[in-house]
Amino acid sequence: MAISILIVDDHAMIRALLTRHLHMEHDFVVVGEAEDGPEGISKAGALTPDVILMDVAMPGMSGIEATRLIHDRLPQIKVLMLTLYASNENCRRALQSGASGYLLKDSVDDEVVTAIRSVMKGGYFFGAGVANPLENPGLADNG
Repeated sequence: MAISILIVDDHAMIRALLTRHLHMEHDFVVVGEAEDGPEGISKAGALTPDVILMDVAMPGMSGIEATRLIHDRLPQIKVLMLTLYASNENCRRALQSGASGYLLKDSVDDEVVTAIRSVMKGGYFFGAGVANPLENPGLADNG
């Protein structure tokens, strides 16, 4: 059975690149895209994807807040946060909101695929350049 994915990012180019890359995986299907948090919440409810790739910083509503609202309503959906910045504080906040992982947008394509597969098995995933707050709870914010 295919893993269904919703991409939530305010940049159309990022959504298009992720969609194109994920379509190359035989067991992945991108079921939708959203350009902001409220649209992502709405589409999560309508499409109930297995995984959401969620931008952290979006205008109006952060991806962390959207993740919290999605997780409260649909806790079975796995959310992987995507960001430009390796902020330990944002990573901790994302996990507290229900996210299952945190990746930098400059991650290599295979890392995104690995992250999706990992969270679908019930694990957490932290991309290269992101400190795992589950292993290092005392980390101070680095940016």
